[in-house]
Amino acid sequence: MRASSFLQIVNNSTQIDKAVDEIAAISEQSAAGVEQTSATMQQTSSTMEEVTNSSNQLAKMAEELNHRVLQFRLS
Repeated sequence: MRASSFLQIVNNSTQIDKAVDEIAAISEQSAAGVEQTSATMQQTSSTMEEVTNSSNQLAKMAEELNHRVLQFRLS
């Protein structure tokens, strides 16, 4: 094997190692982004559930108030 061929193989191997390291770094960043997005979606879902519960309570209160106002008018 000639020295230039060996050096080219070493150079190619180094480039491949760098490319694999860059891909690994990008994958880690992507995973972190997905994790953050998931956490945000869970928080949003929880907030929406609270809003729904509050809206249901408010609707019940409005219905009760309306019922009491009708009773007051009839008396």
